[in-house]
Amino acid sequence: MSDPAVTARAASLGAVVGGVRLPFCVMNASGAATTASELRALAHSRTGAIVLPPMTVRPFLHPQFRSLHNPGFDKFLPFVRELARDATRPVVANVVGGTPEEFGFLAKSFADAGAAAVEANLADEWVDATLMPFDEPGLLAEIAGRITAASPCWVKIPDHPRMPYAVLVETLLDAGVRGVVAPNAFTGFEKLLVEAPRPIDVVVAGGIASAYDVTRALGKGARAVQVEADLRTEGAAIFARLERELQRTHS
Repeated sequence: MSDPAVTARAASLGAVVGGVRLPFCVMNASGAATTASELRALAHSRTGAIVLPPMTVRPFLHPQFRSLHNPGFDKFLPFVRELARDATRPVVANVVGGTPEEFGFLAKSFADAGAAAVEANLADEWVDATLMPFDEPGLLAEIAGRITAASPCWVKIPDHPRMPYAVLVETLLDAGVRGVVAPNAFTGFEKLLVEAPRPIDVVVAGGIASAYDVTRALGKGARAVQVEADLRTEGAAIFARLERELQRTHS
């Protein structure tokens, strides 16, 4: 029989972000795991979610935007179905579109394949160069509305978006978005939390290597965190380590 105290401590480390329940408040950042083997390792780890690498409608190869290179969303759909069927962690699809219609199409495609949520990657440099979603609230509202019509949505925002946080958050909330992913910096998420006109769930991305980092981010108002650089060096075992460290601090 399981120890009730251990079970309670494990439950206390979970989170709900934008209506999506996570068994652990720590997950990978999009792009920190990119290959099938790396993502399958996440499925068998203690991560709170499996966040997919950025995906576009068509295969993407561009010398100026190498971080966005991908074979196109359709090559990943069978793998998403596999993960959603077999994993105990929710799958979050990171999508990148050149138009609001593409964002909506990708959101529906991944939701139909079993993804629990979509992370609309509006922080990507290519999106900023082509679509410029933070220059006009109407455009941001259209992108968000098309995604939320198909799937629960988190919006990944850049550091220093060209829109006041109060306007940004109000626009997203009105469109049905309940979560944002923001850089782990004062201007990335703390300023957003201070200026937000209404509550919104915040996931902090990057700069997480220890239980102290997790606790610090949660203490400032984040709901969950994403591990980036240290996942690449330590591998999927980082989630079990962070869970043990956090359980010790909660005991």
